Amino acid sequence: MIDKWAMDSTKLQWHPDRVKDFMEGKRIMPIIIDAGIHKSCNINCRFCYGVKQHKTTDFIPEDRLMMLAYDMYLVGVKAIAIIGDGEPTMNKGLYSFVQRLKQFNIDAAVATNGLLLDEEKIDILTSSLIWMRFNISAVENFDYVMGAPKGSLEKLEKIVKYAVKNKRDCTIGLQSVLIPDGFSDIIPLAKKAVEWGVDYLVVKQFSDGGEGMPLHFDMDEYKKVQADLKIAESMSTDKTSIIIKWKAMEDSKNITKYKKYEFARCIDLPFLFQISGDGGCYPCGYLFGNKEYCYGNVCTERLKDILMSEKYWGIIKKVAETPLEKLCSGQCRHTATNKWVNDLMNPPNFVSFI
Repeated sequence: MIDKWAMDSTKLQWHPDRVKDFMEGKRIMPIIIDAGIHKSCNINCRFCYGVKQHKTTDFIPEDRLMMLAYDMYLVGVKAIAIIGDGEPTMNKGLYSFVQRLKQFNIDAAVATNGLLLDEEKIDILTSSLIWMRFNISAVENFDYVMGAPKGSLEKLEKIVKYAVKNKRDCTIGLQSVLIPDGFSDIIPLAKKAVEWGVDYLVVKQFSDGGEGMPLHFDMDEYKKVQADLKIAESMSTDKTSIIIKWKAMEDSKNITKYKKYEFARCIDLPFLFQISGDGGCYPCGYLFGNKEYCYGNVCTERLKDILMSEKYWGIIKKVAETPLEKLCSGQCRHTATNKWVNDLMNPPNFVSFI
């Protein structure tokens, strides 16, 4: 199945102007922001990365979300994926935020477990977002893998079906994080995706960030289910794509198990800005909460000021100059873009303009 959403690669090739400016040594503004807007969650997934990122009850207040949207418009950020370290629907400001983003013609997307949604909230989201993704990593083993109350799967099914029926121009997808406890659910999940009529199901890697992660397992275990993954992939229809992130799974194994990277340094940070659910801004999710690498906080500072500060560019330079094995905890959002950018330029020349 062709991955028309480029989920197992990078979308940088869709932004040649900003890539050109980057190549010429200009200080560019991010193309996209990955953001959390709440640090807590209403369920307790077995694989939750938020455990390493230290869950709290903190969140970004609605007035600061409105300011964030305005600053994104001012500096030219093109998109935001609200997929961060907590459940975004726990923040009541989410709905006004996505409506404001649409007013500014900023593409917005949300990843959610869906269990706090109702029809009114779904209508707001599907009329404001370019895509919405429901996190579901098991069917037959749903309650255990997702750490959710009994009956949650039935509730989620109704929510997803309503979203599909009323999606407008919003792409509706499912995402599964593949762990051994969910191996038996690969094919049942694909069947559900087709049955529910979603646009896609993406099966992604579990990226083990080392200390602080909720579980660890040998990435070679993925070999045990390659046949099931291929069967699931073959179940794609004209309406529903079943996408397996083969490259990301291999990258996760190589980085976690062998410290083997296909790029020299982490130099793509100017393209992708990341925000934790408490407003803290960092190079990547594995560094959330690390004060040494905190660009600033959008709860107390303007995004535009952070992006134009010497502190921000100094941290980007520090990351770019640090050997990967001393900094990189595992496969992350930057892996695919770093491969692409490193192929374009010689990393030692990258920081010449900082």
